[in-house]
Amino acid sequence: MDNNGLSFFAILFLAFLALSAALIVWMFISLMRLGDERRQLIVGKACTFSFMGMAGYLLLRTLVFLLGEGRELLHPLITLMVAAYLFAGSLAWYRHKLGG
Repeated sequence: MDNNGLSFFAILFLAFLALSAALIVWMFISLMRLGDERRQLIVGKACTFSFMGMAGYLLLRTLVFLLGEGRELLHPLITLMVAAYLFAGSLAWYRHKLGG
């Protein structure tokens, strides 16, 4: 593998990290921003879906830990990134569905 292939994957990884950081910041800003009842309903539904998704993710990780060798740890950055992607996806879905 030459240097160009490695640099492409490094740039792709850095772009993924930048997108994840932007989504994490956007998630916290969206949660703190006030709005009318419709916006509160949309954010509330997105939070509920994200919470259910995170509970499922943590349950899955616990089962992998218990059924595996027991050495696999839960990385907090990956957990936060999963929460941000779940929240962004569910917020976009409910904004489209409920018109926000």
